[in-house]
Amino acid sequence: MEPTLPAIHDEDLARDAPYMRYLVANRLQQVWDVCEPHLDGTAPRPDHRYVDTAVKVLAHLTRLYRLDAPAGAPVAVTAPVDAAKMVESQLRELEARLRPQ
Repeated sequence: MEPTLPAIHDEDLARDAPYMRYLVANRLQQVWDVCEPHLDGTAPRPDHRYVDTAVKVLAHLTRLYRLDAPAGAPVAVTAPVDAAKMVESQLRELEARLRPQ
């Protein structure tokens, strides 16, 4: 008899995603903590394999925090003076249309 895995639905993924990102980031941090002494030279016997692991951890963290995604376009901010002038002109147009001819 084969073990059955619990069903995972889209609602579960959406609900649990923040917690799972936290768990993954936490575990990657634990791996980093093991690798760091081999990078900064404080390990009693430095091992170059830990450097490769540290690079992979950084790559995974970069993707997890979406640091490799392009930055969004800056949002244009309308100055309040411009917004006030725009509203005023629209009100004048509306009043002109509503005036009896």
